[in-house]
Amino acid sequence: MVMVHQFLEYKYVECAGTVLSKRWVLTAAHCVERTPRTFLVEFGISDKLGIGYGLLRTFVSTFFVVFTIINNFGIGYSLLRLFVVSMATTQVFIHPQYAPMNNDIALLYMPQDIPFSIDIQPIKLAYYDERFVNKTCVYVTEWGRNHINRRSMKRLRYTTLSIIRNDVCTQYWGISDKHICTAAAGLGQDACESNSGGPLIVRRNDQDFQIGIVSYGDQFCPTKSPNVFTKVSSYIDWIREVMM
Repeated sequence: MVMVHQFLEYKYVECAGTVLSKRWVLTAAHCVERTPRTFLVEFGISDKLGIGYGLLRTFVSTFFVVFTIINNFGIGYSLLRLFVVSMATTQVFIHPQYAPMNNDIALLYMPQDIPFSIDIQPIKLAYYDERFVNKTCVYVTEWGRNHINRRSMKRLRYTTLSIIRNDVCTQYWGISDKHICTAAAGLGQDACESNSGGPLIVRRNDQDFQIGIVSYGDQFCPTKSPNVFTKVSSYIDWIREVMM
């Protein structure tokens, strides 16, 4: 999983995403719709407690304007061989029919090849419509939030969720067949707001496939309503067209 950061004038936005190929990252459109559309993408982070991550965060927060200037000249910028792999990009592709609760999908194009490693690998996408209802092997990769003080957790975790039928989900949200919903979960088992853009994954034949993108749901953690995900298989043609 990757982290997607945007530093606005009065706000700092942090979302998640996944690597699709050497140059492309998949995330939610609502994570990247604000202007100016300059983003820092960090790869291979599983622990925010390390001193390296803290130093990088200080550096990025202070000098993000440098990323903007350099990237605007088309050179790109990366912090390879340091604490994490980071790149800045201004090339954002939001689904043309995106609305706050529909078609919540976007692609980011990296200025350089993403260096694959043990910690940085592309995810396989679910290309076909399948019935995933009641498959408890579905899980979301997330940072999550502490349910007591609502602070973002520091270590990456994997939460198992159960998919529910869309006709059940429509009792809470105005969804379409391009959405996937997971059941309202117990304490510590939900896709909270800090995980927007992150993947919903199913494991098949010892391989992970991304079937959804964290889109929206209850603002409270633990959630009392179903979580809603953008169904990846509904957008395969659009993804291929953009990445061509």
